[in-house]
Amino acid sequence: MSRRKTDGFTLIELLVVIAIIAILAAILFPVFAQAREKARQTSCVSNEKQMALSVIMYSQDYDELFPEAFGYDTGVGGWAWNYRLPVPVSWATPADARANAATGNWINSCSPYTKNYQVVHCPSSTNVGFDGGNAYTGTGAALVSMTYNGLLQSYSQAGVVTPANLPMLTEGTGKAALQGYSLAFPALDCPTSSQLSCSYIPCGGSGNGSSSVWFGTLNQTAPVHTGLNDVAFVDGHVKSRRVGGSSNGTGYQIDFWTGYTADIPLYAWWDGCHLWLFRPDINWN
Repeated sequence: MSRRKTDGFTLIELLVVIAIIAILAAILFPVFAQAREKARQTSCVSNEKQMALSVIMYSQDYDELFPEAFGYDTGVGGWAWNYRLPVPVSWATPADARANAATGNWINSCSPYTKNYQVVHCPSSTNVGFDGGNAYTGTGAALVSMTYNGLLQSYSQAGVVTPANLPMLTEGTGKAALQGYSLAFPALDCPTSSQLSCSYIPCGGSGNGSSSVWFGTLNQTAPVHTGLNDVAFVDGHVKSRRVGGSSNGTGYQIDFWTGYTADIPLYAWWDGCHLWLFRPDINWN
């Protein structure tokens, strides 16, 4: 009597198949991750382009002056250059002086042109929350991944020497998405409340706007998209710029920052008063 042969796989064959699948997965998963990140970067570039166009449209409607990075209100001591301002304004209670100052915030000022607060968020960034005690009680907080070149505050379009080379919007907080507020990168230092003007003054001058500050990346890496950081320039075009990857930065005409620890910036290139790459009166050709 003969024994009928049964169909199936031996243990060795199953192990070989599993090993092949594991090898293929190890090869393909990084490729899939890169493709996903590339799609996210494309979305971020599109959002930054829309926001850049809204800033340009705003300036054209307001005597060709760029929007403010922050507003003014005596309730916060004058210029709110060192305050977190709600985005949108409705996130703060009406009685909050920050709500009054926030009407001058560049995102809120340009909202009539975007009709959408989602354009300031990049899906590649990490929600870091409010970063401290939540001073606001409203609803609808926006996630903000973009930062505005605060040296352009109330600055004339005609005063920009090289629009194609001057950053207007960047991912200046690195991979951090700020929940319900925004920062300028860099921000003009405007501590004197009695001065009703706050705009860029080149190094060597005095008064509001003669120096600027940078608030850091909240311990987030500067590269957001596989070593890259998206930048929108004053002429409206957007491109990705390589940042990080070196303990000494990559040069003051290329990288915003110098001195990194695991791609987290420690310092920024500056001329003693302002960050190098953001000065509107410098010819970068």
